[in-house]
Amino acid sequence: MDSPLTRDLVTIAVMLLAAVAVYLVRRFMPPDELRENNEFTGFTWAFVGLVYGVYLAFTVVVVWEHFNDADSTSTNEATHLSQLWRDAEILPGGHDIQDALYNYGKSVVDDEWPAMAKGLTGSPKTSAVYETLWQRYYNVHPNPADPAQVAFYQQSLQELNTMGIQRRQRLLSGSANLPASMWFLLISGGVVMVGFALMIGTPHAWLQYTITILLAGFLAYAIVIVGALEQPYTGDVCVRPSAFEGVIHSFDARRAAQHR
Repeated sequence: MDSPLTRDLVTIAVMLLAAVAVYLVRRFMPPDELRENNEFTGFTWAFVGLVYGVYLAFTVVVVWEHFNDADSTSTNEATHLSQLWRDAEILPGGHDIQDALYNYGKSVVDDEWPAMAKGLTGSPKTSAVYETLWQRYYNVHPNPADPAQVAFYQQSLQELNTMGIQRRQRLLSGSANLPASMWFLLISGGVVMVGFALMIGTPHAWLQYTITILLAGFLAYAIVIVGALEQPYTGDVCVRPSAFEGVIHSFDARRAAQHR
């Protein structure tokens, strides 16, 4: 359910099934007989619809918050990467550190993001580049007589550790992992809602067809959107490496200025 085509096909299939269900119900259960229970059926449908609507909204909020947290984590990681570049200016071997920072950012965009889009937990190539970045900082020996170098080095290590934490959080945020019981209730609740629409007797067939088909399509699309948001790095509805791309663009501009 990670592509528009898949979501559209699932929704259309559900709507067609709803149309067939309306046809069968109207053929084997005359609307006049169903109308006798409309008051009870309508009341029950309204109550179940209220409960299911709250549950559906809760599920959407859960997956959206996870999706938004994944986006915020990657943005914060890119922000710390940019800050490390600036702090490296004053450190011994600063240009080597900047090269390592640039390589890490590029690898995140070119290697790690495609790997995460496939459901993998990161890229071995990016992990190797990340370890090289740390090695660059291990090789820095600030001059004890230069308070600025010492202060910037200490601050850079804090920034690097924070970026490392955010990197780990990003790699672990590949899925909201909704429990199977939540998915069961989400799908079965949608089936029940459509089932209630079938049990309401109406003399006008076109009205029942229209309402039932639209209800089934709406619920089906809402459920597949939940599935799309559950995986924040896969499909077309996903977190994109825009923050890293912006940082890399700024790095390119600064590197070009340094070589003038």
